[in-house]
Amino acid sequence: MKITQIDVIEVRVPYHEGIYELMTRRNLYQIDYVYKVHTDVGLIGIGDGAFQADDVVQRYIGRNPFEFMNGWAPTPLQQAFYDIMGKALGVPVHQLLGEKVHDKTQFSYWSIDMTPEEWAAEAKHAYALGYRLHKIKARPWFEVLEQVEAIAAVVPDDYQLRVDANDSFETPAQTLEVARQLQDYNIESFETPIPQADIAGYQEIKRHTDIPITIHFGNPDPIEAIRANMNDSFIIAYPDSRAANAKREAIISNAAHLPVWIQIVGLGITTCYVMHLAAVMPNATMPAITLNALRAFDLVTPSTIPLVDGYATVPDEPGLGVELDEDALDNCRV
Repeated sequence: MKITQIDVIEVRVPYHEGIYELMTRRNLYQIDYVYKVHTDVGLIGIGDGAFQADDVVQRYIGRNPFEFMNGWAPTPLQQAFYDIMGKALGVPVHQLLGEKVHDKTQFSYWSIDMTPEEWAAEAKHAYALGYRLHKIKARPWFEVLEQVEAIAAVVPDDYQLRVDANDSFETPAQTLEVARQLQDYNIESFETPIPQADIAGYQEIKRHTDIPITIHFGNPDPIEAIRANMNDSFIIAYPDSRAANAKREAIISNAAHLPVWIQIVGLGITTCYVMHLAAVMPNATMPAITLNALRAFDLVTPSTIPLVDGYATVPDEPGLGVELDEDALDNCRV
């Protein structure tokens, strides 16, 4: 079996009505790319994600998808290669990645920094879709307490918040002050509250708050971070999300008894790929993020959502378990 052609389709999938204007005005994640990988045996694999230059794409023409079983191709192409391999063998992608240890994958909703009223509206929308965790971007130009209060007022008590500061809390003292303000709310974790290189700062935070701390894998060196006991979990995120890298990072984290969650921004194909990837990681127990649910509709069928109490069932059909909705795809072509 050989790859004969790779179609790269530029798409703009609209956000749902509640955030369409905001996301468009801020030009956030407007353009995506769908990849259709054709083979000489008639099998077609699909992927979505970041743009891959033509010279990169052409490297794979004439190659056998099984050459990339270990997962070193760019993530959207790797999705398509695994899709082809699974279809060829009649097995779901998770069987190609390892032993399935989770039948379901938990997902988190996501919001950029917004006004309290906008966050509250998004939380209601997310809860209705089945989400039970919401990653929110805390920023110093908004009062995070006011924002969290607004969310808590409109959703049930089982709705958790993951507060991502992108190091904007700056110091341990300021982080601990935010922790004090939010101590009565359902906070799942603080993500990167201060620069991740500040190991001593993270140790100071952990000594004085019970709110779990999560950081991106790789900065600082994960072994150094684990030895310093500076965090409670790791994020496995794009661009270091090729299957081989992701599994290696999960193994290292699992050896330290630390959970992980996967974050790859993409559409429905990426969401399905994340489900398969998380299914074989024993410690991938924290809600993953793809942002697909922010869109007005999906590009795959059947839809990778709905969620039930925050969880989606991992597909067991051959390949990724979804196919492109060609009508929806045509409506989104740039």
